[in-house]
Amino acid sequence: MNSPLEAFAGLLDRSVREIATLASDARTFDATRIGRLADIWDNNTVPLVGAACAPWPLRSRSASAGLRWMAELGADRRKLIVDLDPSLDTVLPPARPQRSIHRDYQGQVFPGAIPLTAEIVAALDQDYDLASGTVRSLTVRPAAQGLKVHLTLAAPRRFTPSIGRVARDGSRKPWPAAPLKFTFDGVADLQFNADDRLGMTVSRTSVGAAVTIGRTGRLQAIKATVWPDDPRWHESTAGKAADLTTPHERPQRRKPAGTSTRTAPQQAAARALVMLMSHARLVHHYPNLAAGVPILDICRVAADAGSAILAASARHGAARQNAFAELDQRWRHVPPTMAPDPVRSGPALLRHAQYDEPHDDHDVPRHGCAVLLAAVPGADPAAPWALASEEITQPSRFQITSAAFDGVQRIHHDGRTLRIADDLVVH
Repeated sequence: MNSPLEAFAGLLDRSVREIATLASDARTFDATRIGRLADIWDNNTVPLVGAACAPWPLRSRSASAGLRWMAELGADRRKLIVDLDPSLDTVLPPARPQRSIHRDYQGQVFPGAIPLTAEIVAALDQDYDLASGTVRSLTVRPAAQGLKVHLTLAAPRRFTPSIGRVARDGSRKPWPAAPLKFTFDGVADLQFNADDRLGMTVSRTSVGAAVTIGRTGRLQAIKATVWPDDPRWHESTAGKAADLTTPHERPQRRKPAGTSTRTAPQQAAARALVMLMSHARLVHHYPNLAAGVPILDICRVAADAGSAILAASARHGAARQNAFAELDQRWRHVPPTMAPDPVRSGPALLRHAQYDEPHDDHDVPRHGCAVLLAAVPGADPAAPWALASEEITQPSRFQITSAAFDGVQRIHHDGRTLRIADDLVVH
């Protein structure tokens, strides 16, 4: 491994390079990984600048503390960092065991993502009426193994909450159905029709999870988790049982080691880079905008940002301040998001499909929509493919099967209906 400070800055350089690689050709576009890479630098850019500008005797110690603090945000974050720099695997402490159940500031238990075992399936069915639930949202995208599917089921509770929900006007109202958020990995067989989204059953098989949706929908996955996103979960049978075994002490993240006070130019440069990376993160959080986010332009602006921070910090006095002021000017010019190119008829490789049913969210009506992302070729067949997107508000029809993601397909779009044979139909 290089020095801790060089490793810290190198992670930033590698993050930007990998984001550029993932976005260089839409056929390999991975919005989730781009979002995870960009997200690293939301709360680690300022510590990097602080460590680089600390007095020489403190730089290595500050950078080491920053690396440890960065990796403490769960096993997935640690794995992502080691993917970027394998030499850090023997330097970083092991990932802390993660609990699926936590306590909030009031001491009430609340769940995170829970592996979907047979026992958890039985517990879910005891607390929620899955057969009367409705699929509120479905998102499908290709992954390293099969498809990754996120499915939210709005399911009525079998238990009665002790108090009502506080509405926007201050009155008490009954609680709506609870959102149960499932994540399925390694999906090889999917069939979903939004007209047939009432009722769901989940079972464990020898190879993973089997799901039926409505009368004809189905899903087979190798791995699955569920997050009962229910504010009253602590009153469920599972919640009451968890309350007996969940520690009351809330685990605290250690604070990064203190560094010397950053000057205004150093702080401004760090904030500008944070905003630049946050702009890149939009492709994950807002897939309907992904095709218009200028990822490659962002990566050109942020290229070698870690090395630039080290070079600026190596200067002294006014020269250092001027160097960081120049970085601030370079990084603060975020390329604007453009209107995305629409999905037109022709060859395409589907990268993302999303359906959301109409529903009320905290008394705010949400219109249903469908969002599609696809890689499409340009005039030059040898050139990288571009990303195109389509957002259809209040679709009257949405159906999809896993075959829609089987390689390059021919999309037909006549202005009203978008379809890939019978494997994807949106109207």
